Amino acid sequence: MTRTDEGRRTAVVDDPATSFTRQRGTRWLEPRLLLRAAVRVLVSGLLGEYADKREQMAAIPADGYLDLSGTTGPLWIDYVSDTGDGFDATYAVASLLGRPELELATRGPRPERHHTGRGRLLVMGGDECYPSGSTQGYEDRLIGPFRAALPEVQPDADAPYLQVVPGNHDWYDGLTAFMRTFCQGRWIGGWHSRQARSYFATRLPAGWWLWAVDIQFDTYLDEAQLSYFRQLSALLQPGDGVVLCTAKPSWVAATDEDVEAFATLDFFERTLVRPRGASVRLALSGDRHHYARYEAVDGAQRITAGGGGAYLSPTHHLPGRIQVPPAASRARGKSPAVSYDRRAVFPDAPASRRLARGVLRLPLVTPTFGLLLGGVQALLALAVGAGLSRPEHGLGAQLRGAADGLRTASLGRLFAGLAGSLPALGLSLLFVLAALAFTKRATTWRGLSAGLVHGLLHLALTACVVGTASAVTSGLPGAWMLLALVPLVKVVGGLLAAELVAVYLLVADRLGLNSNELFAAQGIPDGKDFLRLRIDPDGDLVVHPVGLDRVPRRWRVPEGAPLSPTRFVPDGGVLAPFLIEPPVRITRLPRHTGS
Repeated sequence: MTRTDEGRRTAVVDDPATSFTRQRGTRWLEPRLLLRAAVRVLVSGLLGEYADKREQMAAIPADGYLDLSGTTGPLWIDYVSDTGDGFDATYAVASLLGRPELELATRGPRPERHHTGRGRLLVMGGDECYPSGSTQGYEDRLIGPFRAALPEVQPDADAPYLQVVPGNHDWYDGLTAFMRTFCQGRWIGGWHSRQARSYFATRLPAGWWLWAVDIQFDTYLDEAQLSYFRQLSALLQPGDGVVLCTAKPSWVAATDEDVEAFATLDFFERTLVRPRGASVRLALSGDRHHYARYEAVDGAQRITAGGGGAYLSPTHHLPGRIQVPPAASRARGKSPAVSYDRRAVFPDAPASRRLARGVLRLPLVTPTFGLLLGGVQALLALAVGAGLSRPEHGLGAQLRGAADGLRTASLGRLFAGLAGSLPALGLSLLFVLAALAFTKRATTWRGLSAGLVHGLLHLALTACVVGTASAVTSGLPGAWMLLALVPLVKVVGGLLAAELVAVYLLVADRLGLNSNELFAAQGIPDGKDFLRLRIDPDGDLVVHPVGLDRVPRRWRVPEGAPLSPTRFVPDGGVLAPFLIEPPVRITRLPRHTGS
């Protein structure tokens, strides 16, 4: 019986209902993962273009909507996004969601205390499994931890419901595993999934609705989905409030990345919501793994809450004000622009900048990434040595010639050797192209310049490492020199190359480039968040943003502890959730005339 966490992949066999394999957090720069990610992006693009699962869903009955409008008293709803990664972070959040109630307080000299109850409905806002959705991945990274946090109970009227929005990582297999996991009425621990398609709606009390759309890689809304929401729009009443869930905070992306990113949601709101006299009073999204709230003059809110389990994302580049649709957008029939001011973020900008410097530990965090770069350097060393040697016949003679070429070469000749042979030139160009591909916004002058400098610095580093290694091993005879030089270049050069990438990421972040990669490379599991929403009988919607500074790294199962409410407890620490900011109260508006 497993009682303590002695590793990151410990099989939990305490009870058949909670059996799963505990996973460590995704290391995004591991060579194997980089290769798989590239293949998945390519395949998913083809699947999304030629085999859109949403079009196939049209044959599945939409099953109407979940109706919670008859709830008496306050109705609690939980919202979490970007979960299903490493066990530590995922289970920490799941265990808080599974508790019947949480007493939370704001920070500061005069903390406000608020009582919150477990949601009658749990909404997962996207990216439920990392690095990509699969049957086993969902089991180990999501279902297992959530089942341990709230074990499955016998079906009854009080069991909380579950509804799930797919994100880009769920789409990488074309939604196959997502549909099997969430769209067949399964129990995910004590939560009962209630949806037939990748989009859904829930009727809430006091004139509120929750609508969740599937925008499939931020592209478009398919006709079957539009037809579903057109039918629902007929049920909207003047003054109704809509909580809109989407897998990407396009209101931020439209400001700092793509001016047309908000076009799909704008079309949705102006054609399906506002013509009925209703309005989107709260828009929720994940994708960016932090908490950020923007507020309009009329009190409408747009909130990113993607801290359910994946690596922490930066906040220090978030704009202070956004305007959607942006003035530069050329979307046909776009709505009049509305400005939103940033009201709160977690972690705050100073903490985000401080955490950014942790990337300098990259060679230790992901040593295999350094070995990959060192392997390329070793290949370059062999290619340069071959280019500097005289033509010889036979493998042994060629190796001795390459060794002699490196032994006698000056640093200047090593630099020239990078372009002096076809293999070395090809590898050098590949290295530079890889650096350009790694750079975000490489189509701009800033991105292109940063990518080129980054790639050329790696070539310069390679020449210096090979020159130093050649001097260290020059006393060895013949090909023995290469047998010592290659592993020396791979290890030492790889460590230095990984550190160069870390320095590049810090500098690029100052230029507004590669900020996401800067934090993804670190895989920070701390800084989690989720939302607890409450609909009061008077019709107001109150948002409680819950934060968690630190995630425990070790867990244990108390001897004789029951399966509920929490299967594991921190070993040597405590979970200390708090309110990121005071509860945000949102009111419905009178009749709203759409454009």
